[in-house]
Amino acid sequence: MKLVQRSCDQIRSTCDHFKLPVNVKATAVQYLRRFYLTNSCLTYPPKEIYKSVLFLASKTEGAHMPLGEYGRRIATAPEQILAPEYKIIQALRFTLDVRQPFRGLRGALMELLNLIDGKAAILLSADSNRTAEALQKEVSTLDASPSSALTQWQPGQATVDRAQLAYSAARQLLDANALLTDVYFLYTPSQIYIAALRLADPVLTDFYLNTKLPASSPTTAKILATIASCAQMLASYDAKNALGKEERAALEAKLDACRDPSTKDMVGLNAKAKRGDEDEAEEKAKRRKIEREASAKEGDDLFGPALAQPIAKVETGF
Repeated sequence: MKLVQRSCDQIRSTCDHFKLPVNVKATAVQYLRRFYLTNSCLTYPPKEIYKSVLFLASKTEGAHMPLGEYGRRIATAPEQILAPEYKIIQALRFTLDVRQPFRGLRGALMELLNLIDGKAAILLSADSNRTAEALQKEVSTLDASPSSALTQWQPGQATVDRAQLAYSAARQLLDANALLTDVYFLYTPSQIYIAALRLADPVLTDFYLNTKLPASSPTTAKILATIASCAQMLASYDAKNALGKEERAALEAKLDACRDPSTKDMVGLNAKAKRGDEDEAEEKAKRRKIEREASAKEGDDLFGPALAQPIAKVETGF
């Protein structure tokens, strides 16, 4: 688990170094975590899988770079990158779409800015008596967040700055904590980004949710409890527990000593599988040819050979 977590962090730093979009980073991390739900590090070490996972994610998220260029940047032979790709796709059950909370968080910021500007769309299901002007006044008079919040906005500062600060802090949570915990497995993207906002600024987030959820609804308490549990999981991540260089080297040495020897040469296994596919295709072609010949022979035996065409007589004039 520590090596998998280390490889997830390695994917994040590699994406930042290559300046890849954040959706590539999130997709690659989730591919790696999903891969090890059904595979063991003893069979496929993370240091050999994470490079292939990142290359696959760059293709599925539309930020693909040529294989040769990617291999040069990551100092890995192209055949080593491609070798485990089909195994990874099998482990993902060919489900390559990863739903992420980043766009939802951006949408929440836009709605908060509209509330602050007095241009919010009122949801009648939440409270039919609140106008856009009333919401604007209410958001401008909110109390400061507690000291445990990630943003320390104080009354007297611009309310727009409060929304922007909350967004920035939540964005950092989605970039690290959300990717390095199990929240993607347990919660929806909307629950994740709202939980991140709540950690950033609980007072502002509670006000935002209050404009969406009617207090009289029987599901409101359940939704808020779910968001709170998601926030608790996000807050549980501690970067201080990251794997150190010496501990990582010791774990990898231990893993090399006890890994499955049948999968050490992944490039050779991939080439063998391709040869097997080619041999199988050739064998099928041979079988089809034999079947066609047998069918033609059976037709000749049943109905006799084809009738010969009569030779036309040529008039010679003699």
